Amino acid sequence: MTLKNQLLENTDIFVGKVNEFTDAQFNLKPDSDSWSAADVLEHLYRSEFGIPRLFTGETKQLTDRQPDAYLPDMRKRFLESDAKMEASGVILPTEGEKTKENLIGKFRNNRDKIAELIEELPQEELCMKYKHPVFGYLTRMEWVHFSIIHSQRHMKQLERIQSQL
Repeated sequence: MTLKNQLLENTDIFVGKVNEFTDAQFNLKPDSDSWSAADVLEHLYRSEFGIPRLFTGETKQLTDRQPDAYLPDMRKRFLESDAKMEASGVILPTEGEKTKENLIGKFRNNRDKIAELIEELPQEELCMKYKHPVFGYLTRMEWVHFSIIHSQRHMKQLERIQSQL
């Protein structure tokens, strides 16, 4: 399966998980230290919002490693650990009620842009406009895989939230 199709399939699966929440449940938090399904979706959208600009910004040829070298570490850190991670800065969800339809639309539109760009641009080029806070500069391929892996982690979170409501 192409990377574009992997991303689009992951998007459909994630949105399906979000749609398991009723409109009434969407903004509910299991407790004061938890996020709601709305918060999780907004966090993912805010984490990925800049990727299209990143993909069309300055890049360089990768010479010192394989273009997917960070994938095992990403999987290990985000999928093989239940350790709570702390989001900060612009990727934090905002306060207040959110509408499911609006957030899903923004998330899907951004994912569609990323999917088109990953098909049009060389996947193995290093994106130089922004350093990932954990992994540093990533290739386009790694950014897409990060988006997929990151959302897989948050699907588990959505399942926990649903079971606690």
